[in-house]
Amino acid sequence: MKYEIDYVFLPKGETKTEEIGGINDMVLGDEHGFGIVPQVGDYVEIPRSRMGEREVYKGKVCRRQFRHVLGYVYVRIVLAEVDDKEWNNPAC
Repeated sequence: MKYEIDYVFLPKGETKTEEIGGINDMVLGDEHGFGIVPQVGDYVEIPRSRMGEREVYKGKVCRRQFRHVLGYVYVRIVLAEVDDKEWNNPAC
């Protein structure tokens, strides 16, 4: 099984997401090795994109959407922006 993961970012107070990087930000499985798919509630930081539109994307995973097509699993992960206070002190 091959996984293709696409991250999108939901800025605080917005209803529309922003793309982060390309369509497949991470490819896992088969010859591509393995990795961890973040769960809802996990905090994720993605370094500055090559395009330079934001310094860093960081937020809390608020939703994961899976689409299964002929041996591929396409995962769309929505990161909701969090303020610095929550980022620095996530509730456990």
